[in-house]
Amino acid sequence: MSETRIDDALLSQPGRLITLGCAMMASGRGEKAVALVEAALARHPDDPLLRRAAESILTHKVPTFHRDMLADQRRNRAYRLAIEKAAPAGKSVLDIGAGSGLLAMMAARAGAARVYACEADRALAATARAIVAANGFGDRIEVIARHSSALDARDDLDGGVDLIIAEVFANDLIGEGALPALGHAMAALARPGARIIPAGAAIRIALAHYRGRGASSVGTAEGFDVGPFARHAPRVVNVAPDNERLALRSAPRDLFRFDFQNDRDFAESRLCVWAEAEGGPVNGVAQWLRVELDAEIAYENAPGGGGSHWAVLFHPFDEEIAPPPGSRIAIQGWHDERRLLLAPDLAQR
Repeated sequence: MSETRIDDALLSQPGRLITLGCAMMASGRGEKAVALVEAALARHPDDPLLRRAAESILTHKVPTFHRDMLADQRRNRAYRLAIEKAAPAGKSVLDIGAGSGLLAMMAARAGAARVYACEADRALAATARAIVAANGFGDRIEVIARHSSALDARDDLDGGVDLIIAEVFANDLIGEGALPALGHAMAALARPGARIIPAGAAIRIALAHYRGRGASSVGTAEGFDVGPFARHAPRVVNVAPDNERLALRSAPRDLFRFDFQNDRDFAESRLCVWAEAEGGPVNGVAQWLRVELDAEIAYENAPGGGGSHWAVLFHPFDEEIAPPPGSRIAIQGWHDERRLLLAPDLAQR
């Protein structure tokens, strides 16, 4: 913060505080934004508007899914069981995308000798340090405010780690850069024989019928034809797994599978799978995740399987169809390291 003079006038004025704090958050100086907020609240602890200004700063550019992840008890329990089963006692551990530091603390509590928790968002890294210290693990967990791809095994991890833990998956598994991050970590940051949690994952699909509201239609507005603007509106709809308006119309199929324990490169791939209709109207394809923490412990946000911080992605058809039971629908899939495409091929029915 040396480039900006921090005086009492700045610390007491919500507008100036928000402008500077949000600029810090947006430019990757989140730890300085946290320090700025702490200084303002320490100076003026009874000012309610400054507390709201602090909230505006500390939530700026921070994804909202972090809170939902912490509240996802099924996810937390699955990771805890897998971490304890991996027997990290005496080992070194790397937590990729640490967020609050929860998984790193699970590893430390299970006996890990040293845990490195890397978190690229500097504001979250500063908060994770505070959480780790408050829970008594400051001597064993080192929070590193960098992306895992910027780590060096020798210089940052004392030669490498014995166990890698990661939860950096988007609703489509791929969108947050999980594939290159995990491939790099196992190739460049792990010691020989190291394990990774999760060991693998699958992108799952099924024919489905969704009675909820889809993407807003674009047609006319005040007598003008604005239909071409529809090409800028996403088709895919996020649906909660426990939404009763979403019903599967076929058995689940794996569209793509990934072996994080053994593979290092996840090349671009294209394929077609067939879904067998079970009867009833079909107006799209549901896509969700199965995260396989090890050979026995898995977490899946399948429709109808309970709540999850991950959403099911519903890919709507142009028109509703009513395929007879036993008929097959082709589903085309493609992915590279960061993108997933999915589309029905109704011409192959």
